[in-house]
Amino acid sequence: MNAKTLLSFLMFINSVFAVQSQEKIDVLILNRKYNEALSQIEKKLQKNPAAELFLKKGMVLNNLQQYQDAVSVYSTGLQHDPENLDLNTELAENLSLLGNYHDAVRYYQKAVQLDPHDLSVKAKLGRTHINLKNMEKAYDIFAEIYALDSTNVYWNKQFAFCSFKIGRKKQAIVLYENVIERNPRDYKTYFNLARLYSNKEQKKAVELFEKGLGQFPDDTEMLLDFANLYFGGKQYELAVPKYESYFSAGGDSTDYKALLNYGTCCYLSGNEEKALEVLTKCYHVNPNDAILLFYMSLCNKKMNRYEKAESFMEGAIKMSYPDWLPEMHHHLGQIYGQQRKFKESVEALKKAHEFDPSNPEVLFEIATTYEEYNSNKTLALNYYRIYLLEAGESGKNINYALTRIERIKEDLFFEE
Repeated sequence: MNAKTLLSFLMFINSVFAVQSQEKIDVLILNRKYNEALSQIEKKLQKNPAAELFLKKGMVLNNLQQYQDAVSVYSTGLQHDPENLDLNTELAENLSLLGNYHDAVRYYQKAVQLDPHDLSVKAKLGRTHINLKNMEKAYDIFAEIYALDSTNVYWNKQFAFCSFKIGRKKQAIVLYENVIERNPRDYKTYFNLARLYSNKEQKKAVELFEKGLGQFPDDTEMLLDFANLYFGGKQYELAVPKYESYFSAGGDSTDYKALLNYGTCCYLSGNEEKALEVLTKCYHVNPNDAILLFYMSLCNKKMNRYEKAESFMEGAIKMSYPDWLPEMHHHLGQIYGQQRKFKESVEALKKAHEFDPSNPEVLFEIATTYEEYNSNKTLALNYYRIYLLEAGESGKNINYALTRIERIKEDLFFEE
């Protein structure tokens, strides 16, 4: 055997041993003998830092859910082979698992550059942009994927979500409808699609929930959304049995909003006794809800319990009075005044005083505003007088008001 033949033979033997060694590592991984596999991989890496070995080591660490360690391994592998597609992809995926989306984008983009035809990697890049709320970028990626392959349900679902987020509602509806058609067990898509339908498309939403409940009978979340759909559409008689189905299927019997809507529907459907029974449960939880008190009053009124009806309605009126409304009108009046919109300013200030008569300084502001823009100074004079009466000695602008009253009187006298 000559030297050349001997060399070829030795190389063949080494390759055989290398293959056997790789197969041994693969068998260890398949049998979940991860520690032994890591030991074998480490020995081989010391002799030959090959990309395949870094990938295997990362795979083992992934199986152990040691994602941060896997990131280190893939990063080291890329130092030896920066153009390796699998290392870039695996590093990006592990970074995504750790929530390091900003870092993952870089490696997904590199992987896409290395293999532009791999739509799965491109889709993962799009998903990462979704996680970063870069919806325009994500939309462009999934639109490109859709143009090449419109059959992948999962990618279409991402495309629908991006379409919705950037305001392409009609496109999102079509995409979600196709997803449901091809995968009727896609639970969350029923809710996403239902929320996209407008009030004019209630019939479609009803058909959607009926189809969903055919797939997921007695699903409480779907029953509640179905009931709320009828409630929002003022179809109270249809909403009642859906709320009842929700509770009988094990829905949260302490859900305040669901109980309030259910009780309201019972009243508006003509069953005030049932409504009062349900609303009373709400009352024990929140006795200060104006809407609740209003409907409890109406129920008692229908049942000729006028004293209770009176008490609940008085409570409703009291609870519906927003404490912040006077101040808002007060500020609005000042804002109008700063823009020399004096008529609007007076109207807003009058509203502020109407909602909160305990603040006489608003009257003073009305008087000064009238004096500034209205040639008829009588209006200003009257409000200065009202201010003095209501403010008494505690008024902040008593002296100024007295001075202006005297001056206006003089002006009116000479005008006569």
